[in-house]
Amino acid sequence: MVLCLLVGSALPILYTTRAARTAPLSAEQRTKESQPAGVSCLGRIEPEDGVVHVAAPYLFGRPGLVKVLHAREGDRVRQGQLLAVLEGRDQLQASLDQAQARIAVVRRRLELVKAGPKSGDVSAQRAEIARLEANLQNAQAEFNRYETLRRTDDVTVSEVEAKRTAMLTAQRSVETAQNRLQSLLEIRQADIDLAEAELQSAIADEQRARRDFEMSVVHAPMAGQVLKIHARAGEEVGPKGLLELGRTDRMYAVAEVYETDIARVRKGQRATISSDLLTRPLEGTVERVGMKVTATSLLPGDPSSFSDNRVIDVKVRLDDGRAVSRLIDGKVAVVIHP
Repeated sequence: MVLCLLVGSALPILYTTRAARTAPLSAEQRTKESQPAGVSCLGRIEPEDGVVHVAAPYLFGRPGLVKVLHAREGDRVRQGQLLAVLEGRDQLQASLDQAQARIAVVRRRLELVKAGPKSGDVSAQRAEIARLEANLQNAQAEFNRYETLRRTDDVTVSEVEAKRTAMLTAQRSVETAQNRLQSLLEIRQADIDLAEAELQSAIADEQRARRDFEMSVVHAPMAGQVLKIHARAGEEVGPKGLLELGRTDRMYAVAEVYETDIARVRKGQRATISSDLLTRPLEGTVERVGMKVTATSLLPGDPSSFSDNRVIDVKVRLDDGRAVSRLIDGKVAVVIHP
């Protein structure tokens, strides 16, 4: 510091020059000032991928009614595990059994159409043709005899015509029987197509009945822990669904970073999470930075500031998630270090 003395003054006046007042910063001070500041914000606790609300399908045009519940709050379930059975399952089982029985009947009918007539029916028809041909031969012989007798006037014209009619009738009977035999031996493609169409219709009905039957139970869509149950045995599943499920083995703090601070946040940064809910601060790592600006779901720092109401979600994976596995949706303070 440079001290200057004013000459001619009654009292000496000391002052510092501008150059003297600006002392040079140390290297440590310059390093600290050059480093970017951390980001502070509010956040909430949630499991990986958030909380899943497991729904139940409508049955018979109305919301599902729980018949048996196979889960309790706090249970850990695996993907595909049975959670609940809904009312109406027995009725749907009966419909499925009926559809399967119809498939068996229609499939057998198709096999019969493709196989053609029974050998017994064919043999019987051939025997009928032989009998009718024998009758025809007798009728022809009688007609020939009466024609001979007519030449000698031993029979009348009407008697000859009666024998002619009997012969023609026998002839038509033989032709009809032969056509019937041909019909029995013929396997028409139209009949096969019709039987196959009936089989496809029966299969479609069975598939629909099976889907309805499978919808009468609720399975876990993922592995996780049951957080809250909204509908128990005898209760109707409402808009909140059957229950809530979450992956509590991987816990996150979702920090709501103001849009004006998001440029200073990047993947891999360390963060500190604190709250009155916690016995000690927790550490974590920024794993994902959101891509959408939304309104804050927590109390803003300054309600009058528009920027404080516009935030981007940043997911911080906690090193020790067990400490907050029962504090889902708890409010925390997050500091993301530079």
